Amino acid sequence: MTRWNPTTLLAAVVLLRTASPAEVMAQMTAIEGVARSEEGGAPVQFALVRLVGPDSSPLPSNGPPQAMTNASGRYRFDGVAPGRYRVKLLRIGFLPVFSDPVQIAADETVQVDLRVASQAVLLPPVTVTAEGCVTAKDLKEHPQIQTLWQQARDGASVRTELMARFRYRVQTHEEGIDKATGSGGSVNQSRLSDPKSAVNNAARNRSQRLSGGYYGTTTNDGMVGFYAPNELDVLHEDFLKEHCVLPTAQYGVGEFGLRFRPSRVRRGFLDVGGTIWLDSATFLARRIELEYVDGDDQRGTVRLDFGDIAVAGGALRMPVGGEINLRPSRTDPARHTESTFTITYSDFVEVRPRIR
Repeated sequence: MTRWNPTTLLAAVVLLRTASPAEVMAQMTAIEGVARSEEGGAPVQFALVRLVGPDSSPLPSNGPPQAMTNASGRYRFDGVAPGRYRVKLLRIGFLPVFSDPVQIAADETVQVDLRVASQAVLLPPVTVTAEGCVTAKDLKEHPQIQTLWQQARDGASVRTELMARFRYRVQTHEEGIDKATGSGGSVNQSRLSDPKSAVNNAARNRSQRLSGGYYGTTTNDGMVGFYAPNELDVLHEDFLKEHCVLPTAQYGVGEFGLRFRPSRVRRGFLDVGGTIWLDSATFLARRIELEYVDGDDQRGTVRLDFGDIAVAGGALRMPVGGEINLRPSRTDPARHTESTFTITYSDFVEVRPRIR
C-alpha cells in the first residue's frame, strides 16, 4: 500500500501572537486588585485590564504591558512608574469599566478593586453604502462593522494575553484521504508552546504569509504546506493592510459573520478570504471558514472550529479542530485531498516573568 502524506495544516491554528513585552522594571511599584461582578460579586475571569492616564487617555507604548484577570478575578501590574493612573477593564461584549484615578509612589503597591456592571455593547445601525470592501482606514465609516471587528479583536487579545503567560502542550490529530488515489492515513503532531518563542515565531510567520502567500515553510517547525491563519492572524491590524471586510455583517443562529477577502488580486500568490463567525452574545469566535485563492483560481477551503478549553480554573476560547478540502497542486488540478483534524491542549504551566 502506498503511504499517504496527509496535507499538513501548519501550526498557525495554534500559533500565538503576543504584544511586545516591555522590559520588566526593577522597582517593586505595583497596582493590583480584584474585579468582581456588580450583580452577585462573582469574579470577572480572563478580562483585559489596562493602565490609562487619569483622563482615560492611552499611556505611551513603553508603559507596563496590559494585564488580565485570572480565574479569581485578580490582576497585577508590576514595574509601574510613579504617577497618577486609572485602571480600565475590558470584557468582551460589554462596555469598558474605569476606576477612579489613583496616585502611586515609588516602591508602593496600590490596591484598585473593580465592580463591573453588565452593560452590553449595542451594535450601531447598519450604514448603507454602495457595494465595496472596507479597509482599515475606512472602518470608522462603518460603525457596525467597526464595533464587531473591535470586539472580536479584544476577544483575541484575551487569548493572546493568557497564552503569553503559559507554557503548554498542543496535540494535533489529522485523518485524511487523497481522492485521486484513494490512499489515506493519519498523522499525530505534538509540540510545546513556550511564550518566549511563540511571540517571535508568530510575528515572523504572519509577516511571511502576508508578503509571500499562505503556502510555504513555517518558522516554528520547518514544515511545508498550506498555512491556516487563526483568529489572532485574521484580526491582527496588519491583516487589513492586505485584506478588507465586506460592509455588511452576515447573520446566523446566535452568531454574526464578518466576511473578508484580499484587497487585490495577486496571481501566482496563494491568498485567503473567508468569514469569521462570532457568538452574538459573547463576541467570541465560533469558527473561521477560509477560502484559498490563487488569482482567480479557487484552491480549496478550511474550516477552523473553536471551543472552550479549561485553563487555570477558568475557560478560554481556542481552536479545537475542523475540516480541510484542498487542491494542493497547481500543476495537477485533479489531485484533491480531504481531511479532518482535532486539536487538544494539556499541561498548562504559568511562566512568571523574571524581575531583572
